Formats: sequence, structure tokens, C-alpha cells
Amino acid sequence: MSAHQEDLLGQLSKVARLVKRDIDVALAPFSLHTGQWALIKAVAILEPVSQVALSKYLVIEKPAVTKTVTRLETLGFISRTGSGRKRTVTLTRQAHDIFEAMDQAVQAAHQRFLETLSNDEQQMMGSILTHLLATHRPDEQEELH
Repeated sequence: MSAHQEDLLGQLSKVARLVKRDIDVALAPFSLHTGQWALIKAVAILEPVSQVALSKYLVIEKPAVTKTVTRLETLGFISRTGSGRKRTVTLTRQAHDIFEAMDQAVQAAHQRFLETLSNDEQQMMGSILTHLLATHRPDEQEELH
């Protein structure tokens, strides 16, 4: 790996940490953090959904999904039904009731973060990130669609 490539990926990691920090601030009024929000948002998109599918969709390990789902279930955001491989996850009424407010807070944080980029720069960045995701996790993408 060249020094330029290493620097590029290092910068990408730093940007991801900054975005996470801003989203955590936006989610503080809901007593949630970025990882929990990512899971809630994924469930909202995919529900009903298995924990295995969530793991693949979010590109995180199954034990981390189980831990986060359990915590969100305790907080009243997630409900699990069924058992074994048939077990699915859905949002509770409480989560549905405040989902829009949470999503708006996160979207506002996204807008503030990206406001210095033109629409063309945002589209270019989106295309590059989509390409990287498709290249490095094609199996997960196919299983979800």
C-alpha cells in the first residue's frame, strides 16, 4: 500500500469518526448513540428482519447485533418475535412514534457536516463510497435485495 493510499484511508476513518461524533450529539436527546440509531434505521427499512440480516446489512458481527438489539429491546425501541432462525425484529410503537424526530435530527447533522461540499462533490463522494461498498461486500447486498 502506498503512503498516499494509507493517508487516504486514514482520512476516511477520521471523517467517519467526526460524522459519528456529530450524530451522537444529535441523538443525545433520545438517549441513543450512533450504533443504536443505525440498527433502528435498518430495522425501519427492512422490518420484519432477522438479526442475521441486520448483521449483514450493517456489516457488523452477529454478537454486536445481539447486544444492541437486547439493549434496544430493554429501552423499548425493538421487539423480537418468533424463535431460532424464524426470530424477527421490528420497531415498537414507541420507536415508530419518535422515529421521524430522530431521523430529522440525524439528517440535520448530516446536512451540517456536508454543507461545505457542492452537490456535485456530494454526488461524486456518494458514487465512490457506493462503489467501495459494492466491491467489498457484494454478497451481503445480493442477499438483501
